[in-house]
Amino acid sequence: MMFRRNKNPLPPMEHGDWRLPLEKTEEAEHLPPQSPDVWRRLKLRVAYWQTVSNLPRHADVSADNPPVMPICGWSRALRLLLAWLVLLPLSVLLVYALLLHLYHHAGETVGQRSFWLSIPVWYSLLGAGSFVSLVISRIALPVMVYIYVVGHELTHAIAAKLCLGKVQTLRVDLNGGYVETDTDNLFIALSPYFVPLWMCVWLLILWLANWLCPFPEWECWFYAGFGFWWGFHLYWTVWVIPREQPDMLENGLLFSLLTVLVMNIAILLVVLYAFGVLHPASYGQDFIAAARDTWQFLCSMYSRLVQAAQTY
Repeated sequence: MMFRRNKNPLPPMEHGDWRLPLEKTEEAEHLPPQSPDVWRRLKLRVAYWQTVSNLPRHADVSADNPPVMPICGWSRALRLLLAWLVLLPLSVLLVYALLLHLYHHAGETVGQRSFWLSIPVWYSLLGAGSFVSLVISRIALPVMVYIYVVGHELTHAIAAKLCLGKVQTLRVDLNGGYVETDTDNLFIALSPYFVPLWMCVWLLILWLANWLCPFPEWECWFYAGFGFWWGFHLYWTVWVIPREQPDMLENGLLFSLLTVLVMNIAILLVVLYAFGVLHPASYGQDFIAAARDTWQFLCSMYSRLVQAAQTY
């Protein structure tokens, strides 16, 4: 599940030189391996980044075996720094703040029992449970796979159109699919992993149906479908990521995973706000509290490690 790449495979990466000059062959068994120092490792890494950044890129693309070239050079280094220093802490804080918000503010507003039995939460959980039962029983599994692949490739195509690109080819079958476009960027590559297309389609259909011809049960179907299709999106996203998706590999696996995680949390926050479950001002306060608690925890762990090191 990918769209067209015009990139070459990477050469093997040199991680360091462990060889030593020997005058006699029998000396090797008496010499322990010695790692290069930190400065030499850094120079090797910089040389590697500069080398792969200047590699020529050819347009030798096959629809059956499209080449994949992971991001490299200084772009790769920058994305690794962003992943470790920005995306990872941000994802932890977003989840922590959401849990605090649901526990404190939702419980204080409507009560914990009333919160879980409310129509948005109860029917969303019911819809998600229905999807889980389909997965466990493996009913209509090929149909669900095909629906996911169609949604995956359509999301690539829609993202390319939003970026003012042209969709040249779109192919879908049970073995996978691909989209050929003349535009390639991070949003196009990763959008299927954080945009729940079928959930958006369901919500739009139910909203339009209720607007054109109101019916009393629309809210139950609205939230049940949301839970079903959100579970559908999360399950197949988690299922497909370990299968070496070029969309993830070419942008750096760690950076792509954390970007997908942060964007899924952000979309969930938007949905909860639209459903009236999340209050932006209160969530902002919880986010600040989560950041403060996390910082205090890290400082306490650091002081304990320092004390332990001084003791020994």
